[in-house]
Amino acid sequence: MQATNGSAGSRRLGGRVVTCVLMLALLAAAVVFPAAASAEEAAPAPAGPIYMALGDSISYGYSAQKFAENYPTESPSRFETGVANDLTKTLRKTIGKNLDLVNLACPGETSNGLIGENPLLGGEVSTEEEDPPAAFQGPGDWHPCAYHNADGFPLHAGYGKLSQLETAINILTEPNKITGKPNVVKAITLNIGNNDVLGLLNQCKFEHPGNELQALLCFEAKISSETIPRVIKNVRDTLTQLEAVYSGPIIMFAGYDPLSFVDLGFDKIAVGINEAFQAMIPSEFPHTTLANPFPVFDKGGPQSETQGEKERLKQKKAICKYTEMCNPNVQAPGGQPAGEDGDIHPSAKGYKELAKLAQAAYEANPAK
Repeated sequence: MQATNGSAGSRRLGGRVVTCVLMLALLAAAVVFPAAASAEEAAPAPAGPIYMALGDSISYGYSAQKFAENYPTESPSRFETGVANDLTKTLRKTIGKNLDLVNLACPGETSNGLIGENPLLGGEVSTEEEDPPAAFQGPGDWHPCAYHNADGFPLHAGYGKLSQLETAINILTEPNKITGKPNVVKAITLNIGNNDVLGLLNQCKFEHPGNELQALLCFEAKISSETIPRVIKNVRDTLTQLEAVYSGPIIMFAGYDPLSFVDLGFDKIAVGINEAFQAMIPSEFPHTTLANPFPVFDKGGPQSETQGEKERLKQKKAICKYTEMCNPNVQAPGGQPAGEDGDIHPSAKGYKELAKLAQAAYEANPAK
């Protein structure tokens, strides 16, 4: 994600994207039985019905402009206008007005960090530092939520050293500390994978300083052979753990390409991954449905060499509407194209559209 400060926190959100990065919400899904989390306890869950959000900065409701305006305190209350909050409002109309949001999302989270180091959940003991100096979390870093645990920024629902998956399983399996009865979870949403891709990009830039061509070749060599398979395994592990202890609806967010009018071809990768994930959901994960923003955010895409100017302008207009790429307050210095090299995160309209798509996916979910 775009860095807005020189702080460790903003650094953790990714780096400025070179002209070949694709922002996928890489999706897919894997196998193992859940186990109790570590000794550190999460904050008590609400006594009433719960909607639980897991994921990275998109689930968190992140905005580069708000991060800059809020720095260095970064109060989570400033980020309560994102997709999880918008979806809570619409879910209350169907589930009930007393529905509570438990937003476990962590800006900058990777698919490794979402699982954490518990091997019984699909995690591994980290072979990399929790806060490495290289500004990226590599494939050997399984520490959860560097935004909170390494950089000290607060979360909507703080969980200390516990990973999001560990916390979610605790909520799903342990008695409510207020009522003594099982927690009533009515819906779960999940988005993850963006920061694995950005982490690889930053890793390649770190390994080849000042040489964009070599960084690009490094990225192309590892994205399909290493990063995508790891994300697929991690997401599959995550969904397997959740569905093993939860029979309610899970909504998985697919990806969009905020740079589709800049980088020809990368949106096709997002489409391919989204379609592959949609194809596997019915057979592997009967309680999960997909909310796919690509047709809305990348209207007229995917691009092709034969695509007309009218289609390109339609796609560009949609990206500028539903993301912060064209927000003049968050443009990268010397960015290309000028005025259109901003924040890849959804705009307020984009977050509302994501919530609308998630609500439709919830209504179509057989487990609701």
